[in-house]
Amino acid sequence: MATLAERLNSWFADAATPDAVGRLREPSTSEVAKAISDDPRHDVTISRSYLTALRNGSQTNPTVSVLSAIVTYFQSRDMTLPVSVSALIDETPPANAAEPNDGWAEALADRQVQSIAMRAGRLTPELREQLLSIMDVLDSSAKPPAATGSEGPGDGTA
Repeated sequence: MATLAERLNSWFADAATPDAVGRLREPSTSEVAKAISDDPRHDVTISRSYLTALRNGSQTNPTVSVLSAIVTYFQSRDMTLPVSVSALIDETPPANAAEPNDGWAEALADRQVQSIAMRAGRLTPELREQLLSIMDVLDSSAKPPAATGSEGPGDGTA
């Protein structure tokens, strides 16, 4: 099950926008805290350090008004993930959680994996194909060569 911190970090990754040179950039914790505090739709003020503590999991019990203010900020962004207080705090496993997933759920809970996936989802099909090719090269260079038993002379077999 994803924690509040993991869900919040997923929203930061999902809210990434292209910078001046086209790289996706997440909003900074400081930017989000300032935007929440400056929002006239509510009376919540939040510090960068408190928002950081929510993101790293050292603070785990924000008030409903803080959660609501965070949701209000992310609802104003172009998001692909569901954005609501219940989506942020819901700890019930998804309906298909009982099905075997070969580690996919654990991998997708990782913030870096989510960030990569969200960024890849915004690429053109051609760029996604290039990214997959790069990842194939990285995968093959990270694995030791598999022994096939068909090596020739000098492979250590007699």
